[in-house]
Order: sequence, then structure tokens, then C-alpha cells
Amino acid sequence: MNKPPIAKQIPFSYTVGKHTIQDEYFWLRDKSWPNVSNKEVLDYLKAENDYAEKAFFGNFKQEKQKLFDEIKARIKLTDKSEEVQRDEYYYYSRTEEKLDYPIYCRKKGLDGKEEVFLDVNLLAKGKKYTKIGAMSVSPDHSMIAYSIDHQGNERYTIKILDLKTGKYLSENIKDTIGAIVWHQNPDKLGLFYTLADENWRATQVFFHLLHSKEPDQLILKEENPLYHFNLGLSSSKRFLLINDGGGQENQMYTIDLFTLSIMPKLFSPMRTKVLYSLDHNKDNFYILTNDISSQFRLVTTNLQDTEDKFWQEYIPADKDGYLESFNITQKYLILNYKKQALPIIKVLDLDSKEEKQLNFPDASYTANGYSTNFFIDDIRVAYSSLARPNTIYSYNFQENRLDVIKVTEIPSGFDPNDYQAVLHWTENNGFKVPVSILYKKSLVKLDSSNPLYLYGYGSYGIGMTPAFRSSIISLVDRGFVFAIAHVRGGDELGYEWYESAKFLNKKHTFEDFIAVSKDLVANHYTSKGNIVICGGSAGGLLIGNVINTAPELYKAAIAHVPFVDILNTMLDSSLPLTPGEYKEWGNPAEDDKIFDYIKSYSPYDNVQKKHYPALFITTSISDPRVGYFEPAKWVAKLRKNKLDNNMLLFKTNLDTGHQGASGRFDYLKEVADDYLFILKIFNINI
Repeated sequence: MNKPPIAKQIPFSYTVGKHTIQDEYFWLRDKSWPNVSNKEVLDYLKAENDYAEKAFFGNFKQEKQKLFDEIKARIKLTDKSEEVQRDEYYYYSRTEEKLDYPIYCRKKGLDGKEEVFLDVNLLAKGKKYTKIGAMSVSPDHSMIAYSIDHQGNERYTIKILDLKTGKYLSENIKDTIGAIVWHQNPDKLGLFYTLADENWRATQVFFHLLHSKEPDQLILKEENPLYHFNLGLSSSKRFLLINDGGGQENQMYTIDLFTLSIMPKLFSPMRTKVLYSLDHNKDNFYILTNDISSQFRLVTTNLQDTEDKFWQEYIPADKDGYLESFNITQKYLILNYKKQALPIIKVLDLDSKEEKQLNFPDASYTANGYSTNFFIDDIRVAYSSLARPNTIYSYNFQENRLDVIKVTEIPSGFDPNDYQAVLHWTENNGFKVPVSILYKKSLVKLDSSNPLYLYGYGSYGIGMTPAFRSSIISLVDRGFVFAIAHVRGGDELGYEWYESAKFLNKKHTFEDFIAVSKDLVANHYTSKGNIVICGGSAGGLLIGNVINTAPELYKAAIAHVPFVDILNTMLDSSLPLTPGEYKEWGNPAEDDKIFDYIKSYSPYDNVQKKHYPALFITTSISDPRVGYFEPAKWVAKLRKNKLDNNMLLFKTNLDTGHQGASGRFDYLKEVADDYLFILKIFNINI
């Protein structure tokens, strides 16, 4: 077998307060990142790619192709999304069999002629990477503004296309990030956007007046590096909604777009550990907030008196359910709850106050109620489970009826009755951790003999939904049990589930995951050492920690763009995301307890001379969220310290960012890499 590359060690140290940090692999971070040009760094990354190819992937090209074809066969390659009505137009996107990217279309009336207004495949010609960030049609439907990234660094350029002439306007707005919102007044033709500053933070909101030679007008600027802006449009289209915040608190601004104004009005000032979001209907704002309960409640206020002292309770907090989000139409309020790790959808008639709850058939599932059109009271539900493909329903309130709009088709065939989806609960120190499980009934006897694929994340309050994953069937059909550990740090059991695994409680995330692993063994879903674990980004932090803590439980581990060098990253406030991350992890530069605690769980800082599972680690060179150097340093340290002969593969995508490859077929090749690695490590036929 080819020998892996060994990264050199160069003594390097720096001091923060009373702490001195040694980092012999610091040199792997190019000073010019995210523009990596250092030859030694690039040579090392390429050497790792070459090793992964020669030592493993290059030997199984036919097997990888088989897996790729198998996964691809479950995707309807020529397909069309559900239509969304906007005034007299119906908008949708479609894909074609041999093309990588979506084609955006519309037609005037349901029976109208199709008009292709944006073919991303044409924009991607000759480019290694193409990603559409935001897209927004002008109020009169004559123009479309969209943002595009060809580097993978998530710095987007806004382009404006005249849909009548098919020609682009001369203005290009560079270095943007986030949503694009048009002014709704025809006498103020222009759009709002946020600029990504030198540290890739959305700290400025601008208004761009079309055809103007004057510089774009700065309307808001955030000086505090802990906070950033997000833009949105109220469902009624009357108000621009500007969110300013980060972590545990925020404040919002509004602009009445039915006037000529572009000056924001502060809705209600920021309060410590209070979050709120809002929408508009008629004479009221509706506000979702955790001001008096971590379960969140819905309040209202009139259009003039918007400070929190004027808020009136509309939907009280539910002690048994977490009100995660809401949508609104002219007549209805759509409420999305989470109760005992399952979504609950309620719809309220705003006039009669009659409320109805939607019911679903599966024991474990994901569902979300929303509206695509405020003015026609269009209510839809997106639904799926691990054993049931995605379904879009239209909801009729009067008849309390769900009508199927679209079911995701599995061209190669899929029978939900062949599979079992389970919601399992693991006890861990008085907490019940939900676990979503999928297996094929004919292949799993619950006798401990089956291999198990366990996925986890557990950060930022982002819950991992038990939604249908067509690709995972390739493992399940080969006898794997698939499980998602809904560990603390997500919001599957409410906002407190998230809050209970932050700062000096972060280890709860890792402890839950290990407890789930042991419990699945105890319940005979698998056996010790017969588990592969996987996570990405902050989920990579989870994977990195548990293989340091309990490597004997796992046969293999996969970490994508993993956040594994957390101490060094959180000590460096010049990195794009670090200041905003203080609200999640704490600031180790200013708090010795936080420093010691992060150091005690950081994967990079806790690599030891021990046996590790087989490892497959990936990163992207232009990733602005998790620098490529974090996994590169981690891999180098693992190679130096691990005592086993298990496979350690490291691949860097030299053309992309945090999201990986942009084409749908390129992404499938990356999934095929994962599954090839797993099946070979477990010695299972492909």
C-alpha cells in the first residue's frame, strides 16, 4: 500500500492571557486564506488527495460507479417542482436528465406557455462551481434579481435581468450575502441587500436604486461583531423585515414598502436572551417570542406601537410543545410546534378563532406547514418520514383535508411497506434522547448482527429531521440500520434542548451521542465496534470528540468539513465567524473557565496515542465557515499519534466551499465515496 503523506512539524506558539498555545501544524493555514496560494500547503493537500486515490478510491472505480448509478437511479432526473402562484404568474423550476442545474420557469395562467427566465446550466458553462444564492422577482414581474457565486466562498454577485428583453442591466453588485428584497413601490424601483464585509459578515444593509449613478445608500450598519443582518419580506409584501442579532438575542427593523421610504424603524430594542421574529397582516404585527417562556408564544401589536411594552398575548406558550415557527395568510395562521420530537401543525381561522390540528400516519416523521401565497390563502404541508418519500400537500381548512400536490418519485422503485421507521428513546442521566431509526424488515432481526450507521449534529439549535433520504437506501438495502441521534444542542425537544448544550454544558452533546451508541447496542440493533458514525461542520466536532472519547464503539467514522480545531478558532477574532460564535461556545480569550472547558473537548487538542476507527475526512479549500486548515491539521496530528493500521483518508475539494460540489451529479459522487468507504471497511458486497 502507498504510504500516507506525513506533514512536517514547525514549532509555533502564541499567548492569550495566562495561556500559551503550542501548535506545530499552524503552518498549514495559508496567511492569504480563503485565497490559498502557499505552495507547501497546496502540495500537502494534493499529496493527501493523491494518497486517498491511490491507496483506496482508485482501486474501486467500478464499485463506486455502481453505487453512483444506484443512488442516481432513485432520483427522477427529469422533474418539475410544484407551482407557486404570484399574481397572474405561476412559478416553478424543473430539471433535465443530463443537466446538473435547475431551470427556472413561469407561465401566465395554469395553461399558459412556459417561459424559461433563468437556466443555471447556461450560467455554469465553463465554471468549476456555480451556486445561486438568492432570487427575487420584481413586483411587476418584469425583472429578476439573483445572486451567484462561482468560487464557493459564498461572496455573491447580484445580477439583474430584464425579463422582457432578456438582457442584463449594467449594474452588478459584488460581495453580497443573503436575501434580495425589492422595494414594492413602483416609484422607488430598487432593491435591498446585505454586503459581506472583509470578514464575511453581513454587517451592512444597502438600498440600490435601479438606473441610478449615485452610490448605493447605506441604511443600517452593525458595529458589534457579535451580530449580523438578515433580510425578509412580510407575507403581505408591505414591510421589509430586517433582523439584527446573533445567538440568544436580536432586534428587528421595518420599512413600509408601500411608501417611498427606505429608512428603517426599530421595531423593539434588543433585550438580553430575548428572541423575536415577526410578520404582518392587516392592522397588526404578529410576533413569535421567547420573552416569558422558552417554549415561545405569539403576541400581536398595532402598526404604530411596536415596542414590547405594547405586545398583547395571542397564542400563549404551550408547556408541552415548542412553538417553532408560524406562517400567516389573510385568513389563517399556521403554527408549527414540536412535541416529543414530532412536529404538530395547527391552523387557526383568524376571524372565527376556530383551530384545527393536522394528523399524520407515521410513528416518526417530519412535517412543516407554510403558505406560498398570502393573498389566496394557499396553505401547504411538506411531509416525509425515513420510510416515506417527500410529499407536498395542499390543505383545505373548511374540510380539514390534505390533497396531494406532488410526491417525490423514486424511479428505481421503493415500497415503504418493506421498511420500518421507529422513534426510539435513550435514557441519559435523566434525559430522554430521541433517536430516529430506519431499517429493512427482511434484513434486520434485532439480534445484534447488523451494522449501524449513526448520524448526529447537535449545535446552534438546528434539529436533524427524520426526513426521507433516498441515498441511504443503498446502505439499508445491504443490511445497515440507519439512525439519527437527536442529541442536545439541536431543538428537537424545544429551545431548552438547545440551551442545555452550550457554553459550559457543550459536552452534553457528546455524552448523549455516546449514550445513544451504547443503547442501540444494548437493544440489539447492532454490536460494539460495528457502527459507522457521520457528521458535518459542527457535526464533525461531535464525531471528532467521540472518537477521542470512546473509539472502541466505532468501526469507522466520516467527518465532512469538520469544525475540529475549536480552541484555536475561538481564540482568533479575525476569522469570519468567530465573534458571532461567542454566543454559542463562549469566549476563551476572556474567560479562563471557557478556555479550559473548550480545550478539554476540542478534537484537535485531544488527539491521543491510541487506536482510532477507520476515518474518512473531507474539506473544501474555499470554505469561509470552517477553514480547510482545521481538518488538515487534525489529520496530520492523527497520523502522527494513532497506533492502529486502520485507514485514514483525507480529501480536499480544491474548487468548492462549505456546501461541497454544486452540481447534483458531483454531489452524488461524493455520497458514493462515503458509501464505498463504508462498505469496504465493513467488508460488505457492493
